[in-house]
Amino acid sequence: MTTLVSFIVLLGIIVFIHELGHYIAAKLTGMRVEIFSLGFGRALVKKQWGETEYRIAWIPLGGYVKISGMIDESMDKESQKGEPYEFESKNFFQKSFVILAGVIMNFVLAVFIYSFITFINGIPEVHSTVVRGFSEGSPAETAGIKIGDTVNGVNGTPVQNWSELTEIIHNRPGEELLVTVSRADSVLIFPVKTIAVRTLVEGEMKEIGLIGIFSDTEIKNASVLESLSEGSKTSWYWIKIGWLSIKMLITGEASLRDLGGPIMIAQMSGESARAGIWVYLAFIAFISVNIGFLNILPIPLLDGGHFMFILYEGITRRKIPQNIKFRILQAGMLILFILMIIVVINDTGRIINGNDILEEKAE
Repeated sequence: MTTLVSFIVLLGIIVFIHELGHYIAAKLTGMRVEIFSLGFGRALVKKQWGETEYRIAWIPLGGYVKISGMIDESMDKESQKGEPYEFESKNFFQKSFVILAGVIMNFVLAVFIYSFITFINGIPEVHSTVVRGFSEGSPAETAGIKIGDTVNGVNGTPVQNWSELTEIIHNRPGEELLVTVSRADSVLIFPVKTIAVRTLVEGEMKEIGLIGIFSDTEIKNASVLESLSEGSKTSWYWIKIGWLSIKMLITGEASLRDLGGPIMIAQMSGESARAGIWVYLAFIAFISVNIGFLNILPIPLLDGGHFMFILYEGITRRKIPQNIKFRILQAGMLILFILMIIVVINDTGRIINGNDILEEKAE
């Protein structure tokens, strides 16, 4: 039950915020919103309020805002009448604003959540080089380093704080290092071979070295500006991860088998909810970033695909014929349908194979 409820809440928040972005932008630019729908397909509940019909539909995996004169998820190609409140009657900037507003709202939601978490919980910092713990299979522990030892240097280079220590170790993946530690009144030197781990560094996948040690974490109170900065950095990090994932799929470094879908998200939402409110909120922010990133991809039917239409028409000063636009959107629907089948098969396979969705990584 926790998994189901947490998944519904997560999806409801993210979809509502996304569609609210389109809705507000349409209203601000003088467009008429005919339908505001949470979910696809036939309406379970609907209410007419002014010029807009508000719906909760029976397929909960998304939603849409139907704007007058726009061919979109509703696939209504008979909706254009040349009225001033229609989508196609607006200029390039107004149409772009409306199309991109949903993605912007997803990113804003993520920044807000991450900033809120930081403001309440503070910023964890590590300064001391005193060893307080080891990861499983730690090369440092295997070499003979013990809890309570203070790391003073690596390969003869003195280190004063954790940042200096990690910089040296990260830059030497797979190498044997001479780690100098102080223990009681003694100074000891241990040969430690680093583990090479691939991770994201400044937007690229790189190998870094790890020796598997932990130290004391201090919590620094964060101001509003510091919280916003941390929230923005975290959101931007996950955007870069999304872009890197696309690159890896294109280059073959990653496979379609690695893609996850609604079943995996549901499982992860349940696990994060059971882990506590802060983990659950962070997961909502993470999914919001990913939904925003996926929607901006230039795939027909997604926001990025609609923006490509607008961009093409803005550059060429020519309208794409309705029938051609409709066919392109149908192709986009087919692509998304195929992708949905793939991710559902992947998710089902993970369940059958008993793979853990959430894995803890120790550095």
